[in-house]
Amino acid sequence: MKFVYALLALALVGSAIAQKPPTGQAKQGNSMTQQVNDAKLKQLESAYTAAKTAFSKKPKDSKVKKSFVNAAFAVGMGRMYSESLPPRQKYSSALTAFREVMKVQPDHKLAKQNYDLIAKIYKDMGRPVPGEK
Repeated sequence: MKFVYALLALALVGSAIAQKPPTGQAKQGNSMTQQVNDAKLKQLESAYTAAKTAFSKKPKDSKVKKSFVNAAFAVGMGRMYSESLPPRQKYSSALTAFREVMKVQPDHKLAKQNYDLIAKIYKDMGRPVPGEK
């Protein structure tokens, strides 16, 4: 039960950051404060998959790289604020997306902030952070 309360706190803290919802191609400074419905999450996932495929084929192309970073960040935020994903799935999958962003663009502030926020809550609950060893 503490896990559920902590994850709800995470959602409230994330909402307090006062960030704007991303479009299909989120700008680096944008994220979201409202819940994401299944249709929107599906769009974000589709854009992310397409951008990831393009990036794997042309990793040195700066436009493709930027598109991938934007799509990965947007899908991370979409997962984090999903209406339908259960907490254990939404936060661990958001962490995965934020890790991908930071791997490609280590100075991405919002990906780092959101990653750190989720990781801190897991640690404060005495739980391992999903995907970390």
